[in-house]
Amino acid sequence: MSADRPSRRGGARRAIGHELVRRSALFSLSIILSTLVGVASIPVLIGQLGDTTWARLAVLQAIAQFLAVIVGFGWGATGPSTVASLPAAERKTFFATSLAARLLIVVPVLALGTIAASLIVGIDPLVAALIAVTAVAPAAGAGWYFIGTNRPVALFLFDALPAILGQAAALVGVLMIPSMLVYASCTASLAVLGLVAACLFVATRSKDGRWTLDRSQPLQALMRDQLPGFTATFTTSLLTTLPVVIVQVIVPAAALPLFVLADRLSRYAGLVLAPVLQAIQSWVPEAGPEHIPSRGRTAMLVACGIGAIGAIGMITCAPWVSPLLSQGAIAIPLLIAAIMGLGFAGEAISQVTGLAVLVTIGRSRELALSAGVATAAALVGVLAGTLLVGVPGALTALALTSIGLAVYRSRVALRGLASARP
Repeated sequence: MSADRPSRRGGARRAIGHELVRRSALFSLSIILSTLVGVASIPVLIGQLGDTTWARLAVLQAIAQFLAVIVGFGWGATGPSTVASLPAAERKTFFATSLAARLLIVVPVLALGTIAASLIVGIDPLVAALIAVTAVAPAAGAGWYFIGTNRPVALFLFDALPAILGQAAALVGVLMIPSMLVYASCTASLAVLGLVAACLFVATRSKDGRWTLDRSQPLQALMRDQLPGFTATFTTSLLTTLPVVIVQVIVPAAALPLFVLADRLSRYAGLVLAPVLQAIQSWVPEAGPEHIPSRGRTAMLVACGIGAIGAIGMITCAPWVSPLLSQGAIAIPLLIAAIMGLGFAGEAISQVTGLAVLVTIGRSRELALSAGVATAAALVGVLAGTLLVGVPGALTALALTSIGLAVYRSRVALRGLASARP
C-alpha cells in the first residue's frame, strides 16, 4: 500500500504539470482576474454614481458589446482554429488581412452605434462613444490570434490586462470625480492602448511570417467566408444584449437596477463554468471514438452536478450578496434568486452538452438550430414577460429558455450517444 503512494504522488504531479493543464490555467487567469475586477466594481460604481446611473451604464455596455460582435465579424469564433491550422509563416498575413477588414467596419459601426445607444439610454453621446470604443477596440485586436497560436501570456498582457487596468483606473477616477465621462475616458484609453500594443506585438513576431495583406482574394470575399462564424456570434449576442435593452425601455427606471444586478450575477456565475467547459471539450473526444459514448454521458452528468451546485449557490447567496455589492440599494428576493438558479442550471447543462457532446458526435446542425430557436423564443418571452410582470417576468423567460434548451440538447445527445459505436 505504502509503495503505491510515491507512484500516485508522481502521477498527480505529472497530471498537474501536463501541458493541457498548464495551458488551461494560463488561459483561465484572464477570466478569473477580469471577473474579480468586474465584481469589485459594482459597489464602487453604485456608491459613486447611484444605482440608476449604474444600471444605465450597464445597458450602455451591453449595447457596446453588441457593436463589438459586429466589428469582430466572427473572427473570435473561427479565428483560433483557422490560425492554428496555418503554417507559421502564413499566420501574420492572415491576421493583418483580418485587421484590415475589421478596421473598415469600425467607423460606421461606432458612428451608428453611438447615436443609437445615446438615444436608447438617454445619455451624452461622448460617453456613449467612449463606452463603445472600450468594447470595440478588443474586438478589432488580437485576442483570438493569441488563443490560436497558444500565447496565453500575450493574451493576458495585451487583451485582459488593458481591460483590468482601465477598469481600475476608471474606479479610481470615479472615486475622485463621480462622473460617467471620467469612467468612460479611462476604460477607452486603456482599450485603445491594448489594441495598439497587441498589433505591434504580432507585427514583431518574425517566426509568424511577413506583415502583409493577402491579395489572393478581395476583402468582400473574405467577409463572405466569415459569415458563418459571424452569424453564430451575432445570434448569441442578441440573447445577451437585447433583454436588458427591452427591460430598459419597458420597466420604470427604479426597477432597472434589480434586473441588471441579477443579470450581472448570472453572467459572472457563467464565467466560472468556462474553464470546466474548455476542459471537457477536449476530454470527451481525446481517447478515441470507442470512448465517446461513455465520456459523453459522464460529461452530461458532470454538467448536471455543476448545474445543481450552481443553482443551490445562486439561491443561497444572491439574496445576501446583492445588498452587499450594491451597498444596500438593491436586494434580490428569494423567488428571483430561485429563478436565477434554475436558469444557471439550464445554462450549464445546455452549454456542456452542446459544445462538448453534440459537436463531438457530429450534431453541430442541431446545436446551431437550437441556439437560433432559443434566441428567438427568449426575446419574445422577455418582451411578453416584462410587459406582463416586469423584471420577474423577464428573468423567468430567460430561465425557461435555458431549461428548454438543456432538455432538447440532452435528448439529442443521448440519442446520438446511444447510436454511436461503443
